[in-house]
Amino acid sequence: MIEFEQLTHLIAFYEYKTLSNAANNLHISQPVLTRSMQKLEETLGLSLFERSKNRITFNETGLLAVDYAKRIINDIENMKQQLKEFNKKQHTFSIGSCAPAPNIFLSQKAAQFYPDKTISSEMKDINILINGLKDKTYTVIIMPYDIEDELIESISFMDEKLFFSLPFDHRLANKKSISLKDMDGEKMLLMSNIGFWNQMHQRTMPNTKFLLQQDRGTFYDLIELSSLPSFTSDFSMKHDGIPPKRVIIPIEDKDAQATFYCWYLKENEEMLKSFLYYIIQ
Repeated sequence: MIEFEQLTHLIAFYEYKTLSNAANNLHISQPVLTRSMQKLEETLGLSLFERSKNRITFNETGLLAVDYAKRIINDIENMKQQLKEFNKKQHTFSIGSCAPAPNIFLSQKAAQFYPDKTISSEMKDINILINGLKDKTYTVIIMPYDIEDELIESISFMDEKLFFSLPFDHRLANKKSISLKDMDGEKMLLMSNIGFWNQMHQRTMPNTKFLLQQDRGTFYDLIELSSLPSFTSDFSMKHDGIPPKRVIIPIEDKDAQATFYCWYLKENEEMLKSFLYYIIQ
């Protein structure tokens, strides 16, 4: 039987031109390499080299053997990589999300339900999420709308509603509710990585200058110290508390509300059934 090590030795000899150079780079002795090449020839029942008193070179059969060896090594490496990826997926519950709040919620639920699995999550654009679900990069994805598809099923699992967070002296602080249009044109603090909500803000408030913040801690510090308006949500207020020194005013527009759906492949429905029931309780 041909051994993996013999193939790597054959390729090394081809690449480094001489037995001594190949042996040095393989960190073995030259006699060990010579015996490995001889054993490979014996196993194949073929001569792979032209030998003279002080020189050994590949013959045509040997050069073809190198090509096959490279293919086999490459196939083995691909097999190892594919098996590692498959094994990782077997032990990983991967979530792709369009927004932060449902991502936090679903990740926490997954960690509780699958204590022996690694839970991974990330936020991406909607098209990337859909492709990622179909190619099985993600176990589930979180989307802001339902789906009718022959391959994909969905279930709603949470709602989120946005509010304006205003300083007490803001011109609209005494209102019972405010529209997005009412606030358009002001300067506002905004977290940068909020998924599809970013597109909503840009679309509905095109004249607003958003001062984007990447760090959540800095964002909350600025809310407390700044006189600039910002957004909050029922989810954020439930988990992080009501922003201090602020008036919280409902937003009238339907654009400021979202129902989030957990999308999954229909072929995985039986496997995910118990988890899906768990997240809607």
